[in-house]
Amino acid sequence: MHFKHPEILYALFALIIPIFIHLFQLQKFEKVKFTNVKLLKKIEQQTRKSSKLKKWLILITRLLLLTALILAFAQPYYGENTKQKTKETIIYLDNSLSMQAKSKNGELLKIAIQDLIESFHNKNQKITLLTNDQVFKDFQVNNELLNIEYSPIQKDLHSIFLQISSLQNINNNTGDHIILISDFQKNNHGIFTLKTDSLSSYYLVQLLPEKAKNITIDSIWISKRDNENLTLKTRIKSYNSSNKNTNVSFYINDELKGKTSIEIGNNKTNEVEFITQNTDNITGHININDADLLFDNTIFFAIPKDEKTKVLTIGKNSSFLSKIYNKNDFDYVQSELKKLEIGDIYGQNLLILNELEQFPKYLINALQTYDENGGNLVIIPSNILNTASYNDLFSTLQIGIITDKEEIKKLITNINYDHPFFKNVFLKQIKNYQYPIVYQYINSVIPKASYLLKLENGKNYVAEIDKNNSKIYWVASALNKESSNFTSSPLIIPIFYNFALQNKTNKQLYYEVGKTNSISVRSTLQKDEVLHITKDEFNFIPLQISKTDKVIITTSNQPTKAGIYQISDKIELKKNIAFNYDGSESNLQYHSVNDNINDNVQYFNSAKNAITKINEQNKTHNLWQLFISFALIFLIAEILLQKLLKNP
Repeated sequence: MHFKHPEILYALFALIIPIFIHLFQLQKFEKVKFTNVKLLKKIEQQTRKSSKLKKWLILITRLLLLTALILAFAQPYYGENTKQKTKETIIYLDNSLSMQAKSKNGELLKIAIQDLIESFHNKNQKITLLTNDQVFKDFQVNNELLNIEYSPIQKDLHSIFLQISSLQNINNNTGDHIILISDFQKNNHGIFTLKTDSLSSYYLVQLLPEKAKNITIDSIWISKRDNENLTLKTRIKSYNSSNKNTNVSFYINDELKGKTSIEIGNNKTNEVEFITQNTDNITGHININDADLLFDNTIFFAIPKDEKTKVLTIGKNSSFLSKIYNKNDFDYVQSELKKLEIGDIYGQNLLILNELEQFPKYLINALQTYDENGGNLVIIPSNILNTASYNDLFSTLQIGIITDKEEIKKLITNINYDHPFFKNVFLKQIKNYQYPIVYQYINSVIPKASYLLKLENGKNYVAEIDKNNSKIYWVASALNKESSNFTSSPLIIPIFYNFALQNKTNKQLYYEVGKTNSISVRSTLQKDEVLHITKDEFNFIPLQISKTDKVIITTSNQPTKAGIYQISDKIELKKNIAFNYDGSESNLQYHSVNDNINDNVQYFNSAKNAITKINEQNKTHNLWQLFISFALIFLIAEILLQKLLKNP
């Protein structure tokens, strides 16, 4: 038995007052003279005995009457919950995309919401409800739950428990009822580990689909592109789905351009190819017909305008450079140092310092800024160079030092075929070819360099310094006839061509919703100007950093829905971008939650059963009416004692 107001029990100490009154009550007797004393003494003894018995019985009934009243006002009760304070209820409702999967009664999330609405009989009961993207404190369980939508944000169990811990009342020493409603998908929650506290009670409600099967669009990429046509490939995956024909539709700007049907086996992948006209700013989507999960049936893509790579050569005008960087693919400019406009440096994808004898301080400072902004740099030394000036540049760029010049004939014999720089350049490794000759070269010490080409004596001839944000390439000799015949070698074209392509923005066809994405937009913003991301009524300003000739946009929590979006300022459209949902939830594999049950953790297959269990534990039986009845009985008993046991 427990009491809602145990402080009233202190009134029981007041029962000592009538006891003291009874024990120390003094009665005065009058003396009456009688002739026959012997008879009166016998009657006096009998009267005193009956009077004492009556007083003791009345005292006991009064004490019991007061005790019953005090206990009644303390409101006694009994029940499974032995704490004075009812536990709070915290509910985590998983609204991730995988909860779209269907059981016999419909989508898992909708079933959970309906169970919550039907199970909370006390509509005024307030709970704390958290989902993957929202928190509702003092939430009243009603039809507002129906407004909860699916979220692309996924949380693992560790993050969920940290959030629950932050929501719990630190002064609550009774713990809480914590309900976790989810499908507990493997990819979503990682290793299934419960970090529980001993005071709280945990109720794991695992909702599972009737059939854990699905077909999804895994990815899309450009497989081939020429001046006329663009070839796109998409990969379709099957998870636990039996062999069946799947329709695949291809749309450009919401217009159907192609449709095909493929047969895909259980846990297999299949690739589908679509060809469209190669135009600027292509946007579209690919769709499949699959009723198991809806969120992964469509993949959006946006292919930006194919911009020419900007290359600037400062120094000597070498004819081989203008031939490599042709006008069809490159925006190539050559400038002598004395005619250079410093502002022209910052908008380049590639900057080539071709046989400069020395570097003025203003040029070094400009090159440092260019490097920090992510520009790629090629340094080709002069036969007659100022070592101190070159080392000043190397020191500013933090790449190393040059030491001396050697005038000795060496062959370029080693190609680093494994370097990512040469990816897709060579069909096979060639051991015997006409090695280029170097007649003089510059020795250097560049600690963080990885070699592309080496001389026969093992020294680097072309080296790459990867600075994460940018790349610097060092060529160990001038490329004139007096220094080498490298410009006559077949290697010259792929190497210098790739110098320019290394900084060319890869055509990323889409970004993922709910992930941190970095998007580069070629734009020059004026003061107080910002770029917006928009789609129909949706409009928000993302985090952005303005560089000299581009803006780096970072997105994380926005947008929340897949589709084609526009990046623009107030006047001009800058770029179309596509967002898609993370496809990891498409694989419907789940943890065996009931294998992880302990003393204060219980497993259920429906939210209704879990809440019924909580209601039973919170249910109490009040006893104050019983003690009121006892008080009435003792009052009646006292009245009867007063009537029946009269003093003689």
